[in-house]
Amino acid sequence: MGKTVHCKCKTGCRTGRCVCYKNNEHCDDKCGCTGCHNPFNGMDIDNLSICVLQNIEEYKELSEEELEEQYKLPCGCEQVSLKKLMGDYICSKCGDAYWYSFCLDEVVEDSFTWHCQICRVCRDWREWHCENCNRCTYGVSLPCESCGRRKHQFIDD
Repeated sequence: MGKTVHCKCKTGCRTGRCVCYKNNEHCDDKCGCTGCHNPFNGMDIDNLSICVLQNIEEYKELSEEELEEQYKLPCGCEQVSLKKLMGDYICSKCGDAYWYSFCLDEVVEDSFTWHCQICRVCRDWREWHCENCNRCTYGVSLPCESCGRRKHQFIDD
């Protein structure tokens, strides 16, 4: 994935006000930032899950020993190092995909969990983000609990 944005921050690139940080990207020499402390700088982020990217500071605080700690997959087929669970990990026995959720502090199955980039929280597969009221809500076939809109209802309806 190539770099898509460039910032001009004067305040250190550590918050969502920095367009690079907000887009989970590092700052580079084309950026006009000063005093840059973007946590993505110098990191290989291509294989990290969105949950890891949105919890990058917590990820960076993990020691090598913690990253090597073994976690049992929910399927029970095998144990895998936390490092391998920072992106999608495919179980060699059952073929299911798993990743570590910083939000839930556990290994989750990809088909049952997703990370809402807007709310910045991991969610159950039955939840969805309502663009009308900007909240996550339960029930993929139910209307939004907050505003009553349906998942695929157009705002112009």
